[in-house]
Amino acid sequence: MAKLTNIRGLSTVLSNLKKAKTNLASGVGRGLKKGGLHLQKKSGDIVPVQLGNLKNSIFCRNVGGSGFDTDIIVGYTADYAVWVHENLNAAHGKVFNEKHAAEIVAARGTKGGTAAGGMFNRGEEQQAKFLEKPAREERRTILMIIRTEVNL
Repeated sequence: MAKLTNIRGLSTVLSNLKKAKTNLASGVGRGLKKGGLHLQKKSGDIVPVQLGNLKNSIFCRNVGGSGFDTDIIVGYTADYAVWVHENLNAAHGKVFNEKHAAEIVAARGTKGGTAAGGMFNRGEEQQAKFLEKPAREERRTILMIIRTEVNL
C-alpha cells in the first residue's frame, strides 16, 4: 500500500497559479485592445480621403468578453466603407493624383476650394484594402503588443 505524504504549501502554489492566470488573462485583454488601436491607426493612415467621412468613421471597440475571451473589432461605420475597401479599380493616392492632376490644379483657389469637388492631392499611400492590408502587414507587431502586455 502506498504511503501518503503531507505536502506543505500546496494551497499557496494553487493560489499563486490562480493569480498568474488572472494576470495573464487581463494582459491578453489589454494587449488585444492596444493591438486593435494600433491597427486602427495604421488603417487610418492609408484610408482614401475625399471629404473625411470615411476616415472619421473608423472605430476600435471591445464588443464583449474580457481576459482570454476579449473580442475586439476594428472597422468603419460609413455605409460605403466596404465598397471603397473592395473596389480595386478605383484610383486612390498617388494614382489619383496623377490621373486628376489637371482637375486638382484647376480646383485650387476656386470658391468652395478643393473640398467642394474633392479635387485635391491625396496622400500617396491611400488605397483600397485599407483595413485588410495593415491587418496582414502589422500581424507580428500586434502579436508583440499583446506579448508585451502579457509580460512573457
